[in-house]
Amino acid sequence: MSGLPSGWTPAKLSELAEFNPKHDVRLDRTMKVAFVPMPAVDANAGEIVAAVDRSLGEVWKGFTHFADDDVIFAKITPCMENGKIAVASDLTNGRACGSTEFHVLRSRGGVLPRYLWRFLRQQSFRREAEGAMTGAVGQRRVPTDYLREQALPVPPLAEQRRIVAKLDALSARTARAQADLDRVPALAEQQRRAVLSAAFSGRLTAEWRVHKSSLPAAAPRPHELIRRKYVPGIDAPFTAPYETPATWTWLALPQLGDLDRGKSRHRPRNDRRLFGGPYPFVQTGEVRAADRYLSTYTQTYSDFGLAQSRLWKPGTVCITIAANIAETAILAIDACFPDSVVGFVADDERAMPEYIEYFMRTARSDLARFAPATAQKNINLDTLAVVRVPVPPPEEQREVVRRIDSAFAEIDRLVAEAAAARRLLDHLDQAILVKAFRGELVPQDPADEPASVLLERIRAELATATVKPVRRGRATAAA
Repeated sequence: MSGLPSGWTPAKLSELAEFNPKHDVRLDRTMKVAFVPMPAVDANAGEIVAAVDRSLGEVWKGFTHFADDDVIFAKITPCMENGKIAVASDLTNGRACGSTEFHVLRSRGGVLPRYLWRFLRQQSFRREAEGAMTGAVGQRRVPTDYLREQALPVPPLAEQRRIVAKLDALSARTARAQADLDRVPALAEQQRRAVLSAAFSGRLTAEWRVHKSSLPAAAPRPHELIRRKYVPGIDAPFTAPYETPATWTWLALPQLGDLDRGKSRHRPRNDRRLFGGPYPFVQTGEVRAADRYLSTYTQTYSDFGLAQSRLWKPGTVCITIAANIAETAILAIDACFPDSVVGFVADDERAMPEYIEYFMRTARSDLARFAPATAQKNINLDTLAVVRVPVPPPEEQREVVRRIDSAFAEIDRLVAEAAAARRLLDHLDQAILVKAFRGELVPQDPADEPASVLLERIRAELATATVKPVRRGRATAAA
């Protein structure tokens, strides 16, 4: 470790800290101590949170023991990879016990616990420690011997305090920025809901409508084109949940296109003959995971599978009625799907699939609001058949979809920028740590006692403490 600033010196962790110190057998076992499971460690703050009190007798055996100002280091993956490292503080009676998967490092006085914690939480250090892990898959651990041999750049104690204070101040600023950026996805979702609410009430295109003198209202499909089972629901009384422009009409899905369940009649459903052919077979999870347009799949039907199913065309709106309720996507490929998915094929003269799919996003949380009072509360094909859609004239539908697309694209852009900024902040934190351990974060003070002088004292004290007194035998005494 070369090129260190004046007053700095390299030292092994074993010289700077006692590893996994033994608990004092003289302690009162009725005393309360903090119990610290792995989830109680806040990796970002380097603190212990949500610890619970236990009597020392309850946790005397089978747990790791530590005390205030000890540094605990998760030695198993993925806890170590996620930075489960902390400085113990404000413990009940100054003591704690926790998972045996913690290494405990207790400073000998030459390194501040917060300085040591900062060094251990560097991503570069943790990547190297990951490479040194031993054990079987799922049981891999960072060996104690590996940690003991790692070298740490040690500045004078006074400079360590300045470094820690500077890092704490910078971390507080980045933490505030990170918290603000972490709120962006939730704020974006709120904005998307606001856009959809404006779209399906007519407010989004109110200004556009002023310049359109006469727009013909969307006409429903005649009854003879609608499946007979849907007609009674369509003719049932319906009270609109809110007011829409005069040129808009509340129409049921069968009045706007064909509505039917997917088909998968063969039993058992896992019959191998059904699968492995050229026909995509999409399921509820893939509808949910689709980014509006569905073109990916993990399973295919054979000719045998297709014969007992149905091949739906691109542009079909898929609506789930099992597992993930009322999730939607628009097919971008020819595909089959099971009866846990409903398909809607829009009549081109009356509805756009994009308009229907956007509307279903607003309706999925409260379908009964858009259906007659007689509608069933659970979602199924009959429920969807009586759901009313606020339908503007075809030209306005296209404008509504265009404006939603535009607004969502801008929201997505802002979310992507926030995510990129969040990643940069993570990189900035790590870059600051690199500067800190090179001695480039705070100025050096020639008046500070060099770290080498302090470490020599610690080494001398350690050597004295480990020298065992020589027992004099009888022969020696006689001489």
